[in-house]
Amino acid sequence: MSLPGEWFRRVRYLLNRRQEDELLRQEMEAHRERLGDPRRFGNAARLREDARDVWGWRWLDDFRQDLRFAARTLGRGQRTFAATAVLTLAIGVGSATAVFSVVNGLLLRPLPFSHPDRLVALHGSTPHPAQGTQVTNLPIYRDESRAFEAFAAYDVGARYMSDGSVVERVMVVRTEPEFFSILGVPARYGRTYDRTDGGTAVVLSEDFWRRRFGSNPGIIGQPLTLDNRRYTVVGIMPDSFQFPYRAGALLEGPGALQRSHLWVPFEQPLPPRARLGTVVGRLKANVTLPEAQAELDGIAGHIDAVVPNNNGQRIWIEPLARSVVAPAMRRLVLLFFAAVVIVLALACANIANLSLARMMARQREVAVRASLGASTSRLGRQFLTESLFIAFAGGTVGLLLAWWTVKRLAIAVAAYLPRAHEIVFDWRVFLFMFGVCVAVGVTVAVAPVVLVSRSDPRSSLYESSAQSTMSVRQRRLRDALVVGEVALAFVLGVSAAATFDELRQLRRTDPGIDTHDVLTFHIGKPRAAAPLDSRPLYDIVDRVAQLPGVRGAGFVQMLPLQSWGWAANATDFVVRGRPQRNDEFTMELRFVTLGYFDTMGIPIRRGRGFSAADIATSPHVIIVNETLARRAFPGEDPIGLVTTRGTIVGTIGDVRQAGLDRAPLPELYTPIAQNWSQISDLGMTLVVRTTERPDPMVDAIRFAIHDVDPGEAIFGVKTMDTVVGDSLLGFAIALSILSGFAILAIALALSGTYGVISYIASSRMREFAIRVALGSDAARVSRFVLGRAVLLTGIGLAAGLVAAFASMPLLAAAPVRVDAPGPLTLLIVGASITFVAAMAALVPARRAARVDPIALLRAD
Repeated sequence: MSLPGEWFRRVRYLLNRRQEDELLRQEMEAHRERLGDPRRFGNAARLREDARDVWGWRWLDDFRQDLRFAARTLGRGQRTFAATAVLTLAIGVGSATAVFSVVNGLLLRPLPFSHPDRLVALHGSTPHPAQGTQVTNLPIYRDESRAFEAFAAYDVGARYMSDGSVVERVMVVRTEPEFFSILGVPARYGRTYDRTDGGTAVVLSEDFWRRRFGSNPGIIGQPLTLDNRRYTVVGIMPDSFQFPYRAGALLEGPGALQRSHLWVPFEQPLPPRARLGTVVGRLKANVTLPEAQAELDGIAGHIDAVVPNNNGQRIWIEPLARSVVAPAMRRLVLLFFAAVVIVLALACANIANLSLARMMARQREVAVRASLGASTSRLGRQFLTESLFIAFAGGTVGLLLAWWTVKRLAIAVAAYLPRAHEIVFDWRVFLFMFGVCVAVGVTVAVAPVVLVSRSDPRSSLYESSAQSTMSVRQRRLRDALVVGEVALAFVLGVSAAATFDELRQLRRTDPGIDTHDVLTFHIGKPRAAAPLDSRPLYDIVDRVAQLPGVRGAGFVQMLPLQSWGWAANATDFVVRGRPQRNDEFTMELRFVTLGYFDTMGIPIRRGRGFSAADIATSPHVIIVNETLARRAFPGEDPIGLVTTRGTIVGTIGDVRQAGLDRAPLPELYTPIAQNWSQISDLGMTLVVRTTERPDPMVDAIRFAIHDVDPGEAIFGVKTMDTVVGDSLLGFAIALSILSGFAILAIALALSGTYGVISYIASSRMREFAIRVALGSDAARVSRFVLGRAVLLTGIGLAAGLVAAFASMPLLAAAPVRVDAPGPLTLLIVGASITFVAAMAALVPARRAARVDPIALLRAD
């Protein structure tokens, strides 16, 4: 249909609409006149009620008409715009809702306990940090405190459950009897224990009850053996009860056990001066945190006066919810939320740019409606309704996308988030999604409303569609949106690139060990059945080393990169006869058997390794790593020095124990034969180097271990390469999430660039046709369009460069330290965005270059 015909058709449609509105107005005037006659309705109250009905019906009818018109317009004539807008908003709103559900589950939802706002965690503090942070003198605080209802100490450890034939390692939480009453969570079946149970009761987790006992309700009242000590099952906790959070991660490394299996009371009452690492308390009603802290400080001053050698021990408290989620985890989650806000802002900018271009196509329609009597507010409500329609359509699709994403995200990050099972879609998530949709709808509607309020209907009617272009102010707004999109995309792109570069460097970091073809086996047995000496471990090493395909074997208490070990203050680690050192530092204590260093590929730098002669009755010997040798004996050869912990017989190369991103720690190694007191408590780890692929050797090594000691529980079987990979898994997940946001941001920014350049090309086709008709070649037209895209992208990259360096401190929340990006990283990211933007602008540039001036000018 020709342009004049189309115009007359629209005018006829609007005139018909005007007639309908006039009839409606006359009917409402008549109705209002009837309302003005009090004899018809009897009293003033009825008059006001009917008046409210009329005006409410009017606004509701307007909204219904606007909604129907928006659906008809977007569903028929502007399907491409509607699909693009809905998909863009689905990405933005869906991503924001998914991340907010994580923020909600970790930081906003109250803990699933009774009155969680009154629960606090107690921490010890001392003027001497090297003395530790345990809580001391808890019985005195319990007796003198008036701000607390109760305190309860607890600890977590590995225990071994046996049923006569099979020994299984379980995670057990030992607590004081008040533990469950403080949290206020009853048992699902049976009951919890109290002081009348005498330390022999045990409560099971529902997950463990289902897996180990097949959901048999008859287990309540039955005996259960832990570390050769008999307990009686008194209750089963509901599956939602998980406290302490992530208790089962002890000794397993990342991604293994995440939950406690059993709760038992302490065997004996805690001694008055017990050093407690974990204590939970409940405040009395109407007691504030500062008031409770002031009371504890006052009690601490009294303890200093009556308890000798208290050394200024204090207790400080914080809300239990804050203690559950570590500050580093909070910063990381908020970093992801900041990243997804950028993605949402880019989606809004894209829709705003599309709406501006769409408004130019509807300029004559708006002018006709305004000329026929439509007010600016009436037109504004129409555009707001259309924006809200698009926003909620995108939000609905985004909600489904978020639900699908969160289900998989919660599984992936369960090993690192202490409340991952509490990430659900509750009313806060739906309220957030609703608020985001309203905010997006209003934001996107601002540009069309401002455009309508400042437009002249008369000039728009006389202007042909080919001449319909944006004003200078509108073009600047459009270009500013594109520049902002590119800048924000560059910030996320640089952040992801810097994080990826850090991960790549970490993978290349030498851990100080040879991880290839090494198998690891955690083993343990009940305390009461622990060996009186270390000979069974040495027998296992000898038995495994004789297997075909095994090159070496040895035991260590904790594997490298599993971030835990015994630690000691080095103030008393001196050469005998020398004064105590003044500098305080911590050194890690490692307990190993003969063969460990060779199996792990740890080089002996000086002296020797442990030998078969280093037994319990021989003089105690130790081996130090290079870091400890430099720290404790600077400028001195440590070999042969007789220290307070034994004679130094060797120095080994440094091993990165805590993480690949952390410097090696000072370490002191002792042969297990001369210090085996901790073996039965935490178990040991067998490392085995094979001549070929290690996986096929697992069963043979299991049989060899049980051949020597059938009572050993074997768990956590992994290759050393897997252990190294697990140490970086949290960082890799964080990088994947951040990279996903960066890719979305770049895609949205480039689609916005494409939309703007495409509009520039289409709105200036007449100009390009004239230029071609006057002799300008197609290549020049293409360069003009591409140059515009590159110019906007370049300005955006310049702004993004400043923003990227300003936002780098936010990456401190990453699981590892991330350095500022180097020039090469900035150049690669900037060049990539510029190249892709140019490719996105190539389509409209080629379309503009191929314009037929004769056909276009004749049609105009």
